[in-house]
Amino acid sequence: MGHRAISPAITSIFLIGLAVTGAVSAGNAMFKQNDISQKSARLDILDAQLIRLGDDKAYFGFTVKNTGTVTFASVNIRMSDGTGALQIFTDESLLEPGDQISKYLIDDMVLDSGVKYLVHIDGVTTSGSAYSIAQTVTARG
Repeated sequence: MGHRAISPAITSIFLIGLAVTGAVSAGNAMFKQNDISQKSARLDILDAQLIRLGDDKAYFGFTVKNTGTVTFASVNIRMSDGTGALQIFTDESLLEPGDQISKYLIDDMVLDSGVKYLVHIDGVTTSGSAYSIAQTVTARG
């Protein structure tokens, strides 16, 4: 019976093709993973001010910038005054990468000049991920 063996040249071509296919698949998976890992949620406080205007009045102003690579669906800024009363800003407009928001409030707040207060900023991305940052701000006035 005349069985013919597979030619070594054909076997080599088949193995090289299999290796190239595997390398391309692995490369695509790595590039996809790299794309996912490059997405970042980050907010930076560019400016925050607390100014005592009187016994029970104060100015609270801030500027926050999206320095990440994803869009935020909402940003919430909060701080407690000297009595524990909470001051809250919520901005639910989309904050794209590179965009910033500035807000201020003149309201009933008890602040002492020279005292540091903690300002919290919480953001939620359009995909539902949460990001938080806090910074102390010294009251003036």
